[in-house]
Amino acid sequence: MILILTFEFAAAHFYENKAWTTQKNNEVFGKCYTPHGHGHNYKLELEVDIGKHAPNKAKKAILEHLQPLIQTIDHSHLNFDVPYFKSLVPTTENISLYLKDQIELPVLYRAKRLRLFEMDSIFVELTI
Repeated sequence: MILILTFEFAAAHFYENKAWTTQKNNEVFGKCYTPHGHGHNYKLELEVDIGKHAPNKAKKAILEHLQPLIQTIDHSHLNFDVPYFKSLVPTTENISLYLKDQIELPVLYRAKRLRLFEMDSIFVELTI
């Protein structure tokens, strides 16, 4: 059985490559390149194979493992609050890879797919 869990979080970040000039950052990142950064209300969908386990029990166990991760990034400034992004541009793609690496589920369940929405029309999907 497949269980799909949805989480929402808000986070700010810089779109800046410090090795580039201001002009190059402006060319690549456009309006997203500002001295203060910008933010999004993200939506994370996680598809989990729960086998033949009871959905409500599985959901509770999975939420217990994932809530601390979501709470860590919710209403954060990723460049300041998450060491992973101190030297890496927190694009939606990179945030997805970070989340994938951080997700630890109980051994009974297996994450299959992660989808991170920056907005309804922009998202990244990873097969795990």
